Amino acid sequence: MIYTISCIQYVKNMSDFLEIKKILVPLDGSVISESALKYGASIASKYGAEVVILSVYSPKKQGSILERLIEMDPTVGDDLRRMSPVFLLETYHDVMIKTLKKYNVSGKSILKDASTTTKSIVGIIQEVVIEEAINLIVLTSHGKTGFQKLRLGSVTEELITESLVPVLLVK
Repeated sequence: MIYTISCIQYVKNMSDFLEIKKILVPLDGSVISESALKYGASIASKYGAEVVILSVYSPKKQGSILERLIEMDPTVGDDLRRMSPVFLLETYHDVMIKTLKKYNVSGKSILKDASTTTKSIVGIIQEVVIEEAINLIVLTSHGKTGFQKLRLGSVTEELITESLVPVLLVK
């Protein structure tokens, strides 16, 4: 199932047709992907749901997270350059969890190392959907990072067609 933002405008009470308790928002470190977090948080606030933030990473390719953290706070650049990739992602997720608090929404952070599995990115996302009992996935139509490229036609398209739960695609 694919739900678009325009579709939600016509649904007076979304909970009448879809029980939403946990919303998954995959983030790749890009500003584009972060826009999905605002939609996920807004929906979670309205329906009393929890937001689960997921980043799938490869330890060899973490440049974009570092760049994004420095963009958010330029004063920490030198300190962050000395940090491990996992610490950078944890720091990034901490900042994103704080964003959820502005919406009075609880959040959970999950980091998955792609180098420890043979599963695809979509396979890892589906695994989290099952493990966390996710009811809705909110993501952008594309993102761009140093460790994975999300663009319609690759991960996003596969997730839309293979997802076990509804997907809200944000442009």
